[in-house]
Amino acid sequence: MKRLNDIKKFIPKSVKRLIPKWGRRIIKPGYNKMKEIYLSKFLDSRMLLVRKKLRTSKMIIDLGCGNNPIEGATFAVDLYLKPMERACGAGHSINIQKMKERRINFIIAKIDSYLPFKDKQFDFAYSSHVFEHTDDPATACKEMMRIAKSGTIMTPSILAELIFGREYHRWLVMDRGNTIFFFRKRSFEYSPFGEHPKWSKTRRKWLVDKKTNPFDILLNLTNWYAGKEKMPRLSKILRHYWVSRSPIMEVIFIWKDKFNFLVFD
Repeated sequence: MKRLNDIKKFIPKSVKRLIPKWGRRIIKPGYNKMKEIYLSKFLDSRMLLVRKKLRTSKMIIDLGCGNNPIEGATFAVDLYLKPMERACGAGHSINIQKMKERRINFIIAKIDSYLPFKDKQFDFAYSSHVFEHTDDPATACKEMMRIAKSGTIMTPSILAELIFGREYHRWLVMDRGNTIFFFRKRSFEYSPFGEHPKWSKTRRKWLVDKKTNPFDILLNLTNWYAGKEKMPRLSKILRHYWVSRSPIMEVIFIWKDKFNFLVFD
């Protein structure tokens, strides 16, 4: 995780201020190439394919974009401006003005309802950790296929959903071949290991109590639990699977033209 964060901080804002725009345009291709070479060493092959599609597609839509649509998106869709079901409710709100500055057309809509786009308008539809939130994944699948020529649906794996799952996630998801499966979660499958940490706005940190999910503590994403870690070997394994986008932790369902889906309600 630290190495991945180092990449993101490779050209800090302070350096960007010192380098003129024309200089950044010259540097950017080389930096992006170095970044892709580094990522190819540990990212799952499915994620590398998604990144390639994002680089080569012209018209991209991000379905369930949150406050930071995927790079390259020309359109973005989300239902909530505030982080109602993002980052345990502690994430950033969507800034429409920043979307405009990035030349992204933002639309407030449910992805599991009719979307105001033409048939096959987009080359690639990207949706990361959104389908498990939907009320009607069948409609979401149909609409995605209608508006796009290809795309990806990314969700937690069944294992990840059971050990890290949030109460606002409604479905367990898995894929086989050209088919994606949705199983409505039963009552005992909602957060069976405990609750996610609570974010304290006043103290500006995550709080842990007796009900906190121990797997969240083990994952320790972004080092919020630094200095209090237990079972470091298991923590390291979980973080490796998480950061590498391993199929152990994540469904990355990639499709072209059309795909099959089955919903078990």
